[in-house]
Amino acid sequence: MTSDLWKKLTSTVGLVCTRHDGVTNVMSAEWAFFVNKQPLYAAVVLGPRSATRKLIEGSGEFSVTLCAEDQAEIADFAGSHSLTDIDKTAGEPIRLGEPDATATPWVKGGVAAVECLLRRTVDLPVHTMYIGEVVAEHVPDRPRRPLVKHGAMYGLGDPLVRTAVVATAELRPGGVLRVAATAPAHDSTRTWRVTLLDTDGAPTPLGSHPSSAHGDLLVDIEPPCAVEPGYRVRVETQGAKPGFSAISGAAR
Repeated sequence: MTSDLWKKLTSTVGLVCTRHDGVTNVMSAEWAFFVNKQPLYAAVVLGPRSATRKLIEGSGEFSVTLCAEDQAEIADFAGSHSLTDIDKTAGEPIRLGEPDATATPWVKGGVAAVECLLRRTVDLPVHTMYIGEVVAEHVPDRPRRPLVKHGAMYGLGDPLVRTAVVATAELRPGGVLRVAATAPAHDSTRTWRVTLLDTDGAPTPLGSHPSSAHGDLLVDIEPPCAVEPGYRVRVETQGAKPGFSAISGAAR
């Protein structure tokens, strides 16, 4: 396995802040992410030489700031020097905010920052994952664009424009055909047209169907004819290219 395969991961750079016994530290962690919605949990994964590990274990808390794209220099600095070398928090670009629910400050200027109470420590073969429950959040007045790590650091470009339906179809017990699909711009008011295509491409309309509450399609249809091996489904909706699918579960 290639030694730098882990660099293929894409994530938002996190600035992990800790305070214990009068010592405050900030470090960069590209493995920083949310791991549970309700309650909201955040996790950071730290290497064996990280001085932050002892501070988290000693205080039982930490904060994470998800970096904005104009914090690339801070992320580089905080990841290049250790607490054992120097106090990094004195640097002027690193602006610390006062905590609301813990004793640990957080770095201002990011996409969002959270204060966490340590709930679980997971020992991995080399690294250690620290999982904390979010007990306070700090969100800027206006949205910030995230700093993205994928080997190097990047800013986000324009949102991708999706143009096509993606569909799948499955023949279920009793001959019922289940069809699922998504399309650009989720819209709970849109309708979907489903068509059965035989091996020659001849169409059999299977009706129009409403969207789910999330704007997607998930419907069970009783086809008017037997579904033979090699049959396909076409799904159409307004404003998107049609989607096609083979039918799983059909005899081959």
